[in-house]
Amino acid sequence: MSNTIESPKGITEHLYPSQGGGKEAINRIMSAYQFNTRQALCNHLGISQSTMANRWMRDTFPHDWLIACHLDTGTPLLWLATGQGESRKEDKEEASTRLRYKKISNGVEQSSELVSYDARLLPANVSDPFFVEIDNVVYLIEGAKAEVTDGLWLIDIDGLISIKEVYRLPGKKLRVENGPASFDCAPDDINVLGRIVSKTESV
Repeated sequence: MSNTIESPKGITEHLYPSQGGGKEAINRIMSAYQFNTRQALCNHLGISQSTMANRWMRDTFPHDWLIACHLDTGTPLLWLATGQGESRKEDKEEASTRLRYKKISNGVEQSSELVSYDARLLPANVSDPFFVEIDNVVYLIEGAKAEVTDGLWLIDIDGLISIKEVYRLPGKKLRVENGPASFDCAPDDINVLGRIVSKTESV
């Protein structure tokens, strides 16, 4: 079904969806943000997986997410709402891409913005990358959900965000290194936000 009609005066008018068309709109929002997974969109918007699943299954049109995406990325509302017009997406051959840049202080996110970044500097096969700045050190994070293996991870412990060395232990346990306060826990006891790919710090 077309999203346009021809008015009596010959002027093309657009039919904006009211309730349906949610899945297509969510896919366009993900494209505008350059996210590969709905989980990445959940992380960015600060919504739960159940909220996303509910709207996806009901095909509910996400008016609020669409407006947030327009304000964040500058993507035209017409394209986000209907798929018509120009998306103003960057050409795949262009080197520049936009990544989320978050500043964390005392375990709490203080700010979040989109920054331009040369995509040629991104390691191959990194999914849903974003930046986090903690104590003047900038970390490149792979935000896609993955099985936790030995290494540096961005984690949330009781609402406080930090970078910790995490190790896998037998019995599906994790070891979180935190100096004298190191501890063992089950994977569900902490919220893993992403894997550290690289870091940049001043010298």
